[in-house]
Amino acid sequence: MKQTNLWKKCVLILTCAVLVAGGTIGLLYKNVEQEVVTQPASDWQSYSSSDQRVGMQFPVEPKEIDQQMVLQGKNFSYQELRADLNESTYAVSYVDFPKHWKWIGTNKLLTKGFDAFIQNEQNVEALLKQEITTHNGLPALEYHIKQAGKEIEGKFVISGNTLYRMTVTYPLAVAETVQPDTFFGSFQVNG
Repeated sequence: MKQTNLWKKCVLILTCAVLVAGGTIGLLYKNVEQEVVTQPASDWQSYSSSDQRVGMQFPVEPKEIDQQMVLQGKNFSYQELRADLNESTYAVSYVDFPKHWKWIGTNKLLTKGFDAFIQNEQNVEALLKQEITTHNGLPALEYHIKQAGKEIEGKFVISGNTLYRMTVTYPLAVAETVQPDTFFGSFQVNG
């Protein structure tokens, strides 16, 4: 009887030791595997586009890119500030639309801008949020989509005859490190 109890105690102690060792190794592996640079919001820097029309804070220095797009059958040039950090992308872009488009209303312009954005995106799995709102007192459309293992949080904002798009794109593995609120909150139209 004493040998059976001793045997049970040995098995119990050995099992506990294996669980503790496995948990410790698992935590160490997890910490090494997911070591990602997180920039505190206080370390973010303000940047403006070269034409000084928009300013935002970015976690790292952005690149400025001139792009072309087709909207309503017309070619438009647009500018984009884009910064990549930890497989995440922070971007703001803007395009001027013809003044006569304003007559259709800001909500319709926001919706059409969002629809054009969705049509150009590949592998959209789900629309998690789409809401007409305001941003710093300006008409806005806020959205959140899931796309091929990534998520995109963004806003379209209209100021005058300019449509701004802010996006934060990130893989699910680094979702805890992205700071879309810091990015969106820093948006400033400079003119």
